[in-house]
Amino acid sequence: MIVKDIIKLVCEFVGEREILSKFDASPQGELTEREQEKVDSMVRCFNLVNQEIASDYLPFLTKEEVDINDSILNFSQLSKTVINIYEIKNRFGMNLKFKLFPDFVEVFGHAKNVTYSYLPQDKTLNDEVEVLNGLSARVYAYGVASEFLLIDGLSDDADIWEERFKQSLFVLSRKRGEHILPKRSWL
Repeated sequence: MIVKDIIKLVCEFVGEREILSKFDASPQGELTEREQEKVDSMVRCFNLVNQEIASDYLPFLTKEEVDINDSILNFSQLSKTVINIYEIKNRFGMNLKFKLFPDFVEVFGHAKNVTYSYLPQDKTLNDEVEVLNGLSARVYAYGVASEFLLIDGLSDDADIWEERFKQSLFVLSRKRGEHILPKRSWL
């Protein structure tokens, strides 16, 4: 899925039929200056929504190999922008204790790999969107439509799309599988 597919859905949701018809035309139609401003605004809204999802709702996780001997792992050594560190393991796969600081993590042991959540980089109209955590174009489009309408000053309409967006994220984030309750005990 590419960002343009999500923007097409947003155009449908917010009633931008002219932009949608130009996107769908076989030789793609030329956008007017005002239409291009709207598309650019939608792409900025997409980037905001993508980062909001990653930081607040469904963390985008990655695992990276490192070789830390001096007990300090600077976030700048990692390939992506770190939000939170989840686990650090040694060469035997054992979890190591660590302490988080604003721009580095202090590791108690010899670290070999780290699992962390990251902030996604900004995308352009033709960039590929990684499908993580079951997120679909529809969920992204709900959030982008909400942000776009809010920028345009249509807060009542924006509230409707925001409610759909948050409800969809809630469904995706709920725990699935077997739920184990604690054993019953007598008081």
